[in-house]
Amino acid sequence: MRILVPFFLMITLLHAGPLGFASLDGGTDGGGDRKPVLVKTAEELRSAVERLDQPKERRDSTPRVIRLSGDIDLGELANEKSGKVLTKVGVIRPRSHTTLEGPPGGATLRGGTIELKGVENLIIRNLRFRDLWEEDPSGEYDEMGWDYIRISSAGKKGSRRVWVDHCDFGKVYDGQLDIIHGSDLVTISHCILSGGGQTQKKGMLIGNSSSENARAQDKGHLNVTIHDCWFKELSSRAPRLRHGNLHFFNNLVEHVGTATISVCGAATLVEGCVYRDCKVAVSNSHADDSKENNRGGITRVVDSLSLGKKPGPMADDNTGFRFNSVGGFEWNDPLKLPYPYQAKPAAEVEVSIQRDAGPK
Repeated sequence: MRILVPFFLMITLLHAGPLGFASLDGGTDGGGDRKPVLVKTAEELRSAVERLDQPKERRDSTPRVIRLSGDIDLGELANEKSGKVLTKVGVIRPRSHTTLEGPPGGATLRGGTIELKGVENLIIRNLRFRDLWEEDPSGEYDEMGWDYIRISSAGKKGSRRVWVDHCDFGKVYDGQLDIIHGSDLVTISHCILSGGGQTQKKGMLIGNSSSENARAQDKGHLNVTIHDCWFKELSSRAPRLRHGNLHFFNNLVEHVGTATISVCGAATLVEGCVYRDCKVAVSNSHADDSKENNRGGITRVVDSLSLGKKPGPMADDNTGFRFNSVGGFEWNDPLKLPYPYQAKPAAEVEVSIQRDAGPK
């Protein structure tokens, strides 16, 4: 006899809580175990995540679980700068204590951005992101600034305790997922970041600028864990980190130009990862953020593989490696991570990620 597991119970079993930095300082449970609010349209989604039905003073203190009943086109909102071809673009700005999720098998958000502005305790999971791209003849892809998810700040307050899980990011004009402006305690897990058969220029950026102002805002923040993710068909940023601390473990990175980049004093631990057919697997010097410009970073590489016809180099600074000091939460020993985890051997990574990454 086949036993059917209710979706709410399946979510509880699969997503008991995040590993890594999003588990700290009280953890990340989003809207908790509240009954999901089902949404069918872009307007319903925006109203639910932004709490437009609540007084302004209550919008960040009303936990909510929001579930898409199917695909939604955020372009219907038409509340973001449009392009030359993509004439309708939307943006939604979830409030604190929110879980935003797709149904079993996932759902697709098209034509828009999820922007987190100085909020805390957010979960985004089981979603696909598509159709936020148009060709830029200049090749720069800097005019529009469209990202699928932007984890950012409101004034001086960065977003904190954010978990993005089992999502699938397709080709986009600017960045697929950016973590910037002093945001902190973020975990990205079981996600796919891909060009979809083409080359996507920019994958994931952590730390938006090399400037002294950015450094002052980011100092002690940008603590990010990325695990069990699949990066493929990217030119760069798998991921690129400035200023902060990154734990990058059990990830698969394929067909990327310059893959994992640690610059501007950033500290990156690469553990149990596989890089296949990457021109540069791990680098501590890149473009303007080069060692020659005194903007290098540091990386420790443990039990990781660079494979393919011409395996790319992996910069490794095992001697003297330590994480950067932090603010806003307790981390007593900069020589080891402040949370429990168990990394798989690199030899197991490709099979497990190809099986488990993306919406379920």
